[in-house]
Amino acid sequence: MFATVFYWVIICAASLWGAWSLIWSLIYMGKHENGNLWIFAIIDALSSIALGILYIIYSTQDNQWYWFASKITDIAWLVYIFYFFIALTVFQFVFGFTKKAKKA
Repeated sequence: MFATVFYWVIICAASLWGAWSLIWSLIYMGKHENGNLWIFAIIDALSSIALGILYIIYSTQDNQWYWFASKITDIAWLVYIFYFFIALTVFQFVFGFTKKAKKA
């Protein structure tokens, strides 16, 4: 039971943070403040690492039983969120560079 509740709490929290990060990234890109994307890229990279660790735990039922003393069989949403964070981090990294003014 705990593995299921914890899984859905993580999915909800990661989804909300991913949406928040994407919305603010688009706002900063619209204002041409691309340098602000770096902090989101760093936080999203750390989130990707945390989701990767959770994926390792949830990938086998023996790991789940060891950590949570309960099991969940379908972890598709965790994989989708994990891939989304990887793509979002790459997006923020690429668009985080700012153009420098040419010297006269």
